[in-house]
Formats: sequence, C-alpha cells, structure tokens
Amino acid sequence: MSRATATATATATPARRPRREPELTFLRLVPGTSFVHRLWAGTKLLVAFILAIAVSISPTWAMIGIAAGVVALGLIAGRIPLGAFPRLPQWFFVAVLVGALLNLWSDTPPVVHVGAVTLSIGALGDWARLTALTVVLVVSGALVGWTTPLGDVAPALSALLRPLRWLRLPVEEWVIGVALAIRCLPLLIDEIRSLAAARRLRSHPDSEATARRRGTVHGLLTEAHDLMATAVVVSIRRARDLGDALVARGGVGGSVSAERARFGLADAFVLIAVVALCVVALAVLHL
Repeated sequence: MSRATATATATATPARRPRREPELTFLRLVPGTSFVHRLWAGTKLLVAFILAIAVSISPTWAMIGIAAGVVALGLIAGRIPLGAFPRLPQWFFVAVLVGALLNLWSDTPPVVHVGAVTLSIGALGDWARLTALTVVLVVSGALVGWTTPLGDVAPALSALLRPLRWLRLPVEEWVIGVALAIRCLPLLIDEIRSLAAARRLRSHPDSEATARRRGTVHGLLTEAHDLMATAVVVSIRRARDLGDALVARGGVGGSVSAERARFGLADAFVLIAVVALCVVALAVLHL
C-alpha cells in the first residue's frame, strides 16, 4: 500500500474518541457568584434536610416530583454545568438494571403473566420510586457541595447544632469530626483515582493476557480485592498521618473557625418558601 493510499485511508476513517474514565466530583466546589452560591451554608443544609424529611413522610411520586423540582431549580439558579455531575462506571448501571429485573420476580400486586412467567408491576413501581427518591436526595446533597466551600460547612453545622449545647452534648467534637471527614473525603477520592491509574499502567489494556483475565469473574474479583486492599492501606496511612498532625497541634480540642457568610434576608425567604411548599404539599397529598 502506497503512502498516499494509507493517508487517504487514515483520513477517511474517523478517529475514535477516547472513552472518558469514571470520576466522582462530589464535595468539589463549582466556582460561581450565583444566588445559590451566596446563600448561607446552613440554609442549604436545612433545605436538603427539609426535603429529605418531606419525602420520607410521604414517599409518593407527587412529593418526589416536588422535591426534584426544588433541586432542579437550585441547579439552574446555581448555574451548575453538566460536567459537574459524576461519571459513573458501567457496572453501576448494570447493577441498577439487575435490581430492576430482580424486583420483577416479586409477587407484589399488580402482577402480569407473560406465558408461564409472573411479573410484578407493583414491585417494579416501588423500585422506581425508591431509585428516584435516592437520586433526588443524592443530588440535593451534591448541590450543597457544588455551591458551598468546604470550610463553611463546619461553622454552619456548629450554628445549627447550638441548641444541643444546652443539653450538655459534645457538639464541638461532632462538628470537628464531620469537618475532618468532609476534608478527608476528597483526599480519599484522589487516592482511589491514583490507585486506579497505577493499576491501568501496570496492566496494558491491549495485551491478550490482561483482556483474558479481566473477562473472567475470578479476574474481576481479584482486581477488585487488590484495589480495595490497597485503598484500605492508603486510608490507614492517611489517618495515621492526620492523627499525628492533630496530636502535634494539641488534639481535637477547641472550636471551629468563624464562617464568611451569615444568615440573611435571602436565606429567610428561601427557608420560608421551601417549608411552606412542603407543608402545603403534605397537606394536599394526605387529604
């Protein structure tokens, strides 16, 4: 084949777009100056909590739709791009599909008969409602992380839990523990991403042995076991280093630092609107 023919063939064949790797982007701030970004962190936490309570009291499609509408309005007002949403691996969607198929084998009415097989439409509807509820709650929590600096979460929690100090409860220790967990979660995600990249470098995806090993259940379980064991070791090492740093600075005593934003008129408007919407919706749905 001549060089001109090879060049023409390469030009005619479209370049294959590289597949995007799965990535978790929760608790990662999306920079912006939108209305949602300017709200107090405690207001956003309270809104997420109120929505969770409302859909827990009445987990109907109507209430889930109202909560989803509030979350969607927050995403639009916060100007959250589609790229902020996490890219989940393919096995996650396969597991969700398997869960739906397993629910079809239930005997929850109503049921339909397809030949000799009995399929439960009621169980499938319950599964769909639970899945939608989970998605709404997870996205509402992610919206708080996308529009709130991590340093503002702990002071907001300290302010919200202030009444519990009257009961002599260790509020400061709880808040510091939550703050450390929030701070360490992005580090853990970065470590997992580094471990996954190192695993891909150790085994070339185009080699025949690697493809054959990954195509078996034993190979998949072995890789998952190795990756999980390495992640546990790295997490323990991170925890030890963090503990040593805390001990060197005097332990976990003290209090959290003051936050930059405070409760304002816009926060009051948002809270009143969300509470009124949930109360009216619950009253109408239970009439």
